[in-house]
Amino acid sequence: MLVLVTGATGFLGSHVAERLVQQGAQVRVLTRGRSRLTYLDGLEAERVEGDLRDHESLARAVQGVDIVVHAAGLTMGAALSEAEFHEVNALATGRLAKAAREAGVRRFVYVSSQAAQGPNHDGSSRAPDPPRPISAYGRSKLAGEYAALAERDPMSVAVLRPPVIYGERDRALLPLYRLAKLGIVPVYGSGKNRISVVHVQDAAEAIAAAALAPGPSGAVYTFSDGATHTWETLVEAFGRAYGRVPRLLRVPPALYAGAGLLAAVAQAALRRPLPLSPDQVRHMHAPAWLADNEAITRELGWKPLIDVREGFERTVRWYRQQGWL
Repeated sequence: MLVLVTGATGFLGSHVAERLVQQGAQVRVLTRGRSRLTYLDGLEAERVEGDLRDHESLARAVQGVDIVVHAAGLTMGAALSEAEFHEVNALATGRLAKAAREAGVRRFVYVSSQAAQGPNHDGSSRAPDPPRPISAYGRSKLAGEYAALAERDPMSVAVLRPPVIYGERDRALLPLYRLAKLGIVPVYGSGKNRISVVHVQDAAEAIAAAALAPGPSGAVYTFSDGATHTWETLVEAFGRAYGRVPRLLRVPPALYAGAGLLAAVAQAALRRPLPLSPDQVRHMHAPAWLADNEAITRELGWKPLIDVREGFERTVRWYRQQGWL
């Protein structure tokens, strides 16, 4: 069984590729000429160079492939405009899914995002139906879902919407960890907005399960570590793992909103993405980003194994070994 993994040079995708190899799959990874291959060192995987914007290179990459796991894409805060998000997360996903169907691929797994469904407004962990994304990033990931699902006949397609993923190799939350090391962490408002998270190894296991298990075509899965967290409790959990619980700096929402607007102006002037934007402030303002494991457990047998205590212990240990903290 040959599985093509996109995004395998990055944080989540590298863990997915490793998990698939551990489960006995032959793995092919799609790389770009300028990709950093650090996380692929020692991994028994075929490497093929290509670009999500180039249909011909995608057609070559999917030849002879049984399963595609599409984990590549632009993450929140990685693009200057909605058009840029849409090009990579939606149009490129459609190109890859079409190439996969035409090549006879039997299963296509698209790694979307909780941002595609939008926050939970009813106080439960059920995904909004229909989805209501509140950011350019979320809208692009939802469009990517539609593009993948459009190719579901005769190819089997599954979509996964992970929440915040943390763990070894993650650079997105590194500024937060470094602030915690210094003893203070700014949080939005009270810090009590509710969120779901998952450790990267559990996330990789969920994605591998969706790829290898005979799940239904057209399924859309949410998942998490099974607990409800707040930024306040997550900072405390990280502090315990690090050995020093930082003090929370509760920043009024109005200050975050003003900073987001200023960052948007600066981003436009500098022509490069910055760590804060109005979209990111909207995500922080939402009272709940929660995920439900019911469908993925029932249909694929997946359950989370790593809680935040163990997850942060693993993360801190790895960061220290790498000299990141």
